[in-house]
Amino acid sequence: MSVAEMVSNRIAADGLAVTAIENVKVTDLVAEYGTPLWVISSNQIRDNFSELAEAAQTLQPFEIAYSIKANNNRSVLETMRACGALVDCSSEWELKIALAAGVPGSAIILNGNGKSESYLQVAVDAGVRQINVDSLKEVQRLEDLAQQADREVDCVVRVKLSYRELLAVDPSYERTLRVAEAKFGSSIVNGDADRTIDAIAQSERLNFRGLSHHAGFAGYRANYTPDNQLLHVRECAREMAAYATVLRGRGTEVERLDVGGGLRSGRNVLLSTPGDGADVALHPLPTAEDYIKAIAAGITAGWAGDNRPLVQFETGGFQVANAVSLITTVQDVKETEHPTPRRFITVDSAMTMFTSRGSSRVGYPVAVAGDRADDRYESVPVEVVGPTCAYDSIAEDILLPRVEPGDLLMLMNQGAYAEVTSTQFNAFPRPAVVIVDGKHSHLVRRRETLEDIVSREVSAS
Repeated sequence: MSVAEMVSNRIAADGLAVTAIENVKVTDLVAEYGTPLWVISSNQIRDNFSELAEAAQTLQPFEIAYSIKANNNRSVLETMRACGALVDCSSEWELKIALAAGVPGSAIILNGNGKSESYLQVAVDAGVRQINVDSLKEVQRLEDLAQQADREVDCVVRVKLSYRELLAVDPSYERTLRVAEAKFGSSIVNGDADRTIDAIAQSERLNFRGLSHHAGFAGYRANYTPDNQLLHVRECAREMAAYATVLRGRGTEVERLDVGGGLRSGRNVLLSTPGDGADVALHPLPTAEDYIKAIAAGITAGWAGDNRPLVQFETGGFQVANAVSLITTVQDVKETEHPTPRRFITVDSAMTMFTSRGSSRVGYPVAVAGDRADDRYESVPVEVVGPTCAYDSIAEDILLPRVEPGDLLMLMNQGAYAEVTSTQFNAFPRPAVVIVDGKHSHLVRRRETLEDIVSREVSAS
């Protein structure tokens, strides 16, 4: 694979080496901030938001909420808000981060299953845009809190669909349902959704506004193809809209359809099963326009009558995936002959800094970074690894130009679910984060120190 196939439109590449992010040279970033270093392209975030918003014009009215779970750095949140995005929070702590960053409650959508009373209390006090209610019991908890606060709360019900037509075409999606989606929502099939909606409709303080469903990114567990990805979002939108039509026939108006996210930014995504480099490959991604067309087709097929609903998006991966890279320094190069010839490149970052690599099929393309004179690929399979004492394979069976200790590599597409899943395994401090805007760069999260790692320890004596 070439660097041109991997980089975002805000990363400059010369031959096979990445030389700059926006208008800041990689070598200048490393000289000022060191490595490992996450670098955010603010203009790439803006480009991604504009791409989705422009495509969604055909779905008016619509709202785009940024899912803070993908990357909770305050600079990312502020950039998204400046673009006009709402904020989607999936925990009490994300909600508090958003509020601390100055996001008004009226611009926040709340998600999550089994929400605690304290989580709901903060949401009620903040006057959030809506709470995507997960269950009947959650309605009961929320009703009590709204009564005590003497406030009205807008509710959207997250529904669990039947998925019958989707699974008939793509049976592999059952793995995603079983592992990732099974715990969420009130089932349409067994009547839980009806009971949850009825409880909201009968409440004095809760207002039923619509339905929610999140299809998720198909590359995690299902058999990924761009067509399958579009099938998933189209069919889920259709079934949700069809249920809305049933509700409207009963006299329950549905004003909002929250279709979630499930789209990644960039031209392609690297997928490979951890521990099995044989299946590594770049797969093309649907465009934002294709994604919007699929959702529009689904809603049109399921929605009967006029009064088109407000369509809400909760996109995290699409906004940031290709907007963040991790720059890392080569520490060691080791040649092995057994059982097969292979070159191990150890870098100063680790897979434990983005544990999502070990729990999903999404990988991170690797390119040489900085100033390179020798940019020829070599035929020896390369494994890029971290220096920890656990499974720590960052990239498997790839080809790279020859590198030596001190050279720089760049891990692409680190914006979504990378930094937020980082750990301190083997007491490695987590990297610093820098945001680049044109020709300027700013430190937005400092590098951890050993003092940070041990600061929570309390002596038992």
